[in-house]
Amino acid sequence: MASDLLERLSEDLEVLSLHTRAYLDEFGTLLCYLEGGRGGGTTLLHAPYAEALPVLQALNGLAFRGRVLLALDPSPLSPTLEGLPLTGPTRAPLEHLLRRHRPDRLLLAFYGQGLGRGFPGGKETEAGWRPLEAEGEPLHLRVRSPTGLVYPERRAYPAWESPPLPVDLPEAEGPYLGGVGRALGVPTYGVGLVDLKASLEALFRLF
Repeated sequence: MASDLLERLSEDLEVLSLHTRAYLDEFGTLLCYLEGGRGGGTTLLHAPYAEALPVLQALNGLAFRGRVLLALDPSPLSPTLEGLPLTGPTRAPLEHLLRRHRPDRLLLAFYGQGLGRGFPGGKETEAGWRPLEAEGEPLHLRVRSPTGLVYPERRAYPAWESPPLPVDLPEAEGPYLGGVGRALGVPTYGVGLVDLKASLEALFRLF
């Protein structure tokens, strides 16, 4: 499975490299650099690799200042050595991106609409997702990335919250990985995949 996924990523990398600077990192994350107008900083837009097409369509023709580093994360599709399927992205690939690229802000795409400003904390157990304080130990998994790199993942994620923004967007619960950005001091928000282009337009007017 990992080799098939790597082949797909490599094919997409070849296509994207015809249009922009792109590469695969150690975790198999497909990265694309998009340059905007003068000023601004670097926005890391992190999205599931499975949603690459709608995310690229949302970015097409979008005006922004600075640079957008689009990270298409394949970790939800990666196998675990325990044989359990992953139900969402993992911590290590995102933390690696943030430490290496040190963006000015982080936008995490999530399955929903509008702006995600926080997450109440949660864990994934053998019985499913639960609040952090609920009974049951979080899963301890070993994940094999498409490149063959194996890393641990403890499926417990702390609460996080970011300040409100002056945008006219509905608010929703943000992605559980937002705590990774907040812990590293990166301004972090979730952005819903529903009406993604309109949400990005509103946010990029602020940046």
